[in-house]
Amino acid sequence: MIELFRRLSTQGLHITISRRIGMALVFATFAALAIVPGNVQAQGLTTQALIGDSVDTTSLARYTEVDEAIKRFMNRDVLAARQFLEAAKKKDASLPPVDLLLAKMYFIGGNAAAGKSSLEKTAADNPDDPEATLILADQALQQGRTIEADALYDKGLALTTKFNGSAKRKRNFEIRARAGHAAVAQRRKNWDTAVNDLRALLKIDPDNAAAHFRLGQTLFMLKQYQEGYAEFEQAKKLDKNMPDKDVATASMYDQLKVEDKAAQAQKFFDRALASNKTDDKTVTAYAQWLIKSGNPQSLAKAEQMLADARKANPGNLNLLILSGVAARMGQKMKPAEDYFIEALGIAPANGDVINQLALLLIGQSDTTKRERALQFAGMSSQLNSQSADAQITLAWVLYQLGRVVDAEAALRSGLQLGNLSPDSSYLVAKILADQNKAEPAKQILKSALDTESPGIFIFRQEAQNLLTSLK
Repeated sequence: MIELFRRLSTQGLHITISRRIGMALVFATFAALAIVPGNVQAQGLTTQALIGDSVDTTSLARYTEVDEAIKRFMNRDVLAARQFLEAAKKKDASLPPVDLLLAKMYFIGGNAAAGKSSLEKTAADNPDDPEATLILADQALQQGRTIEADALYDKGLALTTKFNGSAKRKRNFEIRARAGHAAVAQRRKNWDTAVNDLRALLKIDPDNAAAHFRLGQTLFMLKQYQEGYAEFEQAKKLDKNMPDKDVATASMYDQLKVEDKAAQAQKFFDRALASNKTDDKTVTAYAQWLIKSGNPQSLAKAEQMLADARKANPGNLNLLILSGVAARMGQKMKPAEDYFIEALGIAPANGDVINQLALLLIGQSDTTKRERALQFAGMSSQLNSQSADAQITLAWVLYQLGRVVDAEAALRSGLQLGNLSPDSSYLVAKILADQNKAEPAKQILKSALDTESPGIFIFRQEAQNLLTSLK
């Protein structure tokens, strides 16, 4: 549910629609997504996506066999696609193995099972090629299997060292392996290892803005503030879409365990805002920090800041979502609903926004709004079947409507998926407390309140109050 607010500063869509057609568009989009997910994903299947990391991108036009393979694959003629890929490989031995290219096609097309099968065949037939191992490592990392990812990145690095194929592929393998290995180290808070990996990556690719930014974050965790700030500055020079150096610094101070963290964060946020008072990324990050504090003065400041930024950036998704959150936390339910509805018009399949609307509407007495809450929660649970927050939102809505059996089924699904946000944890605890299960409710609340998250815990005060009442 609140995962969105952990990554707000790097997102943004810029489309607007009228509120009158918003709900119709939401349900139409949901129906379309439910029917043709493969076709939507396959739009990203291009020659550039398949071999752009292996060959000179200025010469892609000569790989006509790859173009033809993509056409055949999209027409579900995999055998013909393989034959064209084999022909391309015969012409240019520097291309990746055929089964690896097929695996990429499957993954882009949304068929993960077939993609994994092709990867396994690649690894068996081409044991010296690192790419299959690195793809599996990336997937393991993304799915939270850190031990497996670590072992696979180690193996990928070892294979890359011995790889004597395409020079471009070898370079990309080392960048990828170093980036992944650093991510594992960061996840484990092994900052020195992460710094070493990122510096090794930057020796190969000195203009990699993301690596400079990640190095800056890691140096801050080691309390090397000036060096970290310099990396943020370099990242912004290389890529204007990277966060402002002062915003990045403020966000890092917010994560550190230092006595003056709030004052330092405030100083750098104010410095960033002074440069551009309506920059959407700066306002998003600053407002999120203010809202997270939970105090009325900060909330009021965030609302004013967001109002000014919305005028300068109409239709900005992040600003609308944060405006909705701020209004909701200030008990301004009608404005909150309006902001979320407008945000949903911009991003109709955004599960975070749908969840917020469902939770907002179910808390009101109007029967029509409570019915809409169930529609939104059901939609989110289907669009995001692997999201614990979506399932817990549905459980809460059903429980509030008195459908206890259905609510408990959704609750089980959410708990089995795990990785609940603090807000979802509060909702679970609220249900348990209502059923006189005080001990497990207290454990869940303590864990949620103790969690150090850069995101907004909307129900923090309610969670604290509930925990106090259970003691």
